[in-house]
Amino acid sequence: MIDLAVVGLDPRFLGGGLAQMEAFWRAAVALGRVPELCYLAHPTLRGVPLDGSPLDVPGVTARFGNVDAVNQWDAGGRIAPRLRDARSVWVVSTSATHGYPAARSGRQYSCWVGTGLADEWAGRRIGLRGSRRLAIRVNAPLLRSLERRVLRGAERVYATSPWSAASVARAGGLVPGDVGILPIPVDVDELAPAPDEEWRATLEQPVLAFVGRADDPRKNTRLLLDALPLLPDARLLLIGAPPAGPLPECVEAAGVVPSIAPHLRRASLFVLPSYQEGFGIAVAEAMAAGLPVVTTPCGGPEALVRESGGGVVLGGFSPEELAWTVRDLLADPDALAEMRRQGREHIVREHSPARFRELLAEALR
Repeated sequence: MIDLAVVGLDPRFLGGGLAQMEAFWRAAVALGRVPELCYLAHPTLRGVPLDGSPLDVPGVTARFGNVDAVNQWDAGGRIAPRLRDARSVWVVSTSATHGYPAARSGRQYSCWVGTGLADEWAGRRIGLRGSRRLAIRVNAPLLRSLERRVLRGAERVYATSPWSAASVARAGGLVPGDVGILPIPVDVDELAPAPDEEWRATLEQPVLAFVGRADDPRKNTRLLLDALPLLPDARLLLIGAPPAGPLPECVEAAGVVPSIAPHLRRASLFVLPSYQEGFGIAVAEAMAAGLPVVTTPCGGPEALVRESGGGVVLGGFSPEELAWTVRDLLADPDALAEMRRQGREHIVREHSPARFRELLAEALR
């Protein structure tokens, strides 16, 4: 018998989805539970390494090529029997569609979901090739149906941020107040900030940091690259998969790294140019590392930055506004240092692993 069945997406998608699933897994283990992951293996992700993640387990093989909607519908029927004798069942995923096996199982289950599909697609659609946009249109009707069934069938539904909760409620046709929030934790010890004097020294030749898949259109790194000529004294540090094509001399691509912490400690501030984020794990990690944040109005990070006082939310997606904002912040080191302090304190208080375990323990009860 499975103690705690965790139904989710393929962990080899990496990024925020993997961070969310690992956070749930580690907290559940610390609370004395024995989780087991059940998921559909995405056919394009074979061989992607997980570097010792507890989620490095085989999934159910897709039988219909890259037709995502049909594969998820098919996997629902194949995984559901494994869930029927589980002590408890949770859907943990960036989107609810990956939880369809739980809906098919006939069991009570709870969901912890990142965002609604419509909002995620809206963020991804910009910059996608025509073939990818067509694939979304073809898959959308069935995927939206699966999403709604999973959310409406859950005993309890949780999201990752206030914006995420509103998005998930819209996707499921739920009352917004009925969607709880489990904020994704970050490792506040691993992401300890650089000493103040070292951070202030970076302001002499400012380094702007970005963490994420820069080749993902939703991350909108083009905005950062377009703003750089207006910041001639600044350098840009890209941490994660770099964008396609050559980069300017003032841009350093660190690539995928074992730990982002030492790279963030080299930076002056953090910039998130995304079109859409359900939570914005990169923003929480940057604030934990003592970096003030400048973010576009992309969803989850907005509340995180405003509530903490750890940065600035832009009014839109203009390179000029981004450059002016960064320039004004760099001209006032004391105000920037206060953002750095407030951001770190907020993350330690609200997003530590210990706090998440407390919240998850209550949710599991």
